[in-house]
Amino acid sequence: MTAEGDLIKLMQEDASFQPQDKMGKIGAVATDIAEVDVEIQKLKEELKQKEDYRTKLSEEVLPSLFSEVGLTEVKLSDGRKVKVSEYYRAAIKVENRDAAYTWLRNNGFGDLVKNQITCSFGRNEDEKASKLVSDLNEKGYESAQREWVEPSTLRAFVREQYEAGRELPMDLLGAYIGHKTTIKSE
Repeated sequence: MTAEGDLIKLMQEDASFQPQDKMGKIGAVATDIAEVDVEIQKLKEELKQKEDYRTKLSEEVLPSLFSEVGLTEVKLSDGRKVKVSEYYRAAIKVENRDAAYTWLRNNGFGDLVKNQITCSFGRNEDEKASKLVSDLNEKGYESAQREWVEPSTLRAFVREQYEAGRELPMDLLGAYIGHKTTIKSE
């Protein structure tokens, strides 16, 4: 019997069980929910383990084997193409933002840092809002400043600098260069 068939059979058995009172039914359904939650959690853990195993094979084992034989791509006898390529990941951690932004600005890459200032106005304050740039501090409006670097821009920057052979503070920028495997069926 398939897993789906097993599930249907269990559901039918549960449905045929008729506790005498409403409270009994409520308890039975609550118990079913709790049991299913436990099963779901186990399945999530198993899936996570499988995903971690796949990542290790795809990003470490196979790229290492390809490197040992000096290849980046191979076509298997069944027609599938297996390719190993570099990938770039970068995300500045909150605790590193100030230092990372300072490094980017001090090294000529300040244009990567986006800077946004916002201010809230009440009703009928359109005129005050239009004068914001010149007299924000004098008028006493509360404002908030947000600085950020777009993740895709940072990733492209890291790739560009790495490929040009330039040193980067990888930890500070939350940058990582790895390998990934892609397998395509023909």
